[in-house]
Amino acid sequence: MPDSISLPAVSRQVTELVLAGSLDHAEEAFNETAEQFGDLAVVEVLETLAPQVASMHLSAFDGGKLSLATLLISPRAWAQSLVFFAAIWDEDMIEDEPEFLAESLFAHIHGVLFASDDLDRRAALIHEALSTDWGTTAFAALFSTAIEEIIELANDIYARGPYSSGQTTSDHDIIPLALAIARTDPDAWDRVLFELFPDWQPGENELHARPEEDEEEAHGYDYAIPRTSRELLLRLRKQVPSKALNVPKPGARASMGDDIFA
Repeated sequence: MPDSISLPAVSRQVTELVLAGSLDHAEEAFNETAEQFGDLAVVEVLETLAPQVASMHLSAFDGGKLSLATLLISPRAWAQSLVFFAAIWDEDMIEDEPEFLAESLFAHIHGVLFASDDLDRRAALIHEALSTDWGTTAFAALFSTAIEEIIELANDIYARGPYSSGQTTSDHDIIPLALAIARTDPDAWDRVLFELFPDWQPGENELHARPEEDEEEAHGYDYAIPRTSRELLLRLRKQVPSKALNVPKPGARASMGDDIFA
């Protein structure tokens, strides 16, 4: 284990590299730290990073581009960083590209949860993230990209329980993620569904996809209609601490008057 001076130096180095947009070099710093001092040193460095910085770094990696930080960040640190994923979005981006942003969020969350086959770590990541309001909103935004699949799975789980479910008519990547939540933290599963379907009352009304704009069907109390991806992404962005909404994209130089760590 390195001495008490080394880790803060690595943390400062990684922070400077991430803010400069040198994410590959930041990843090299993590790899060198692991080689010299072991994986636990990287875990400690990640714990000391501001969540804004951790989010910037992790957002560049998904299941197709693995990061050592993705594998080693603690569940608590990841949960705290998750809200800052939305810090670089503005309302115009959300209005114009809600599906694209939700898909990028899915790639990030799926990449972190399934970076390894460690089921205990996956359960801890899910529990920490969904213990926060922003994590619940983020996961609901993922579900909003596959409403029909989520409705089918939710009805199956409600009828038979999470361990007897999972045989759906879809092979969408959302299914294993949703099942992981339902099987490891049933309360968190319910919270995500209620965030997605705010009017849902189990046993009283049914989950139903939002009607197309040209449909005149009135659903009323009998159906619980989901929030849209746009609505959920706006809800997520509103949960970003206000001082962090001006957080620059990696590579963008902050002005002298900006302090994203204030």
